[in-house]
Amino acid sequence: MSGAEVTFDTRGLVKMVKALDKMGKSPQKAVTKAASKGITPVRRAIKYGTVPVETGTLKRAIIRKAEKSRARGKKVYEVTFDPAYNDVLQKPVKNPGAAGSRTTKGGHAYYPASQEYGYLTRSKGGGYSYVPGLHFMRQGAEQAEPEAKQIMIDTMGKELDKQWQEAQHG
Repeated sequence: MSGAEVTFDTRGLVKMVKALDKMGKSPQKAVTKAASKGITPVRRAIKYGTVPVETGTLKRAIIRKAEKSRARGKKVYEVTFDPAYNDVLQKPVKNPGAAGSRTTKGGHAYYPASQEYGYLTRSKGGGYSYVPGLHFMRQGAEQAEPEAKQIMIDTMGKELDKQWQEAQHG
């Protein structure tokens, strides 16, 4: 039985560990940039493609918002409605309890939710009928998903390469 001889050159490994130490929080920057660029086509698809437009207020109210996370290496953005438009998007409930409303007197109905998910309304002959939601946010997000994924992958790769080069040579 013959023995095989294996040798390892660890000089490159030591250099790599030093470069990784220099990178420090840089991967978080790459994640943040990738998530930020990835949410853009989703917001654009919702705002300019699938949102119902009557007066344009709903369209103007669509923004992206970063969620705060304590987990390292995680960044989440959401497409939501600007709270500055709440005075327009929230309407007082005229008849609490009517049409299945669970709100009390002085409660408010949130217009974007009714457009997305649907709502109950009184029928002409008595009773209630359901007005189905338009699901414009879900549809826009589904349409933009492949593009958003690719943008995030490309951005993350470029950012990590750039930061790796800086850490090795900097």
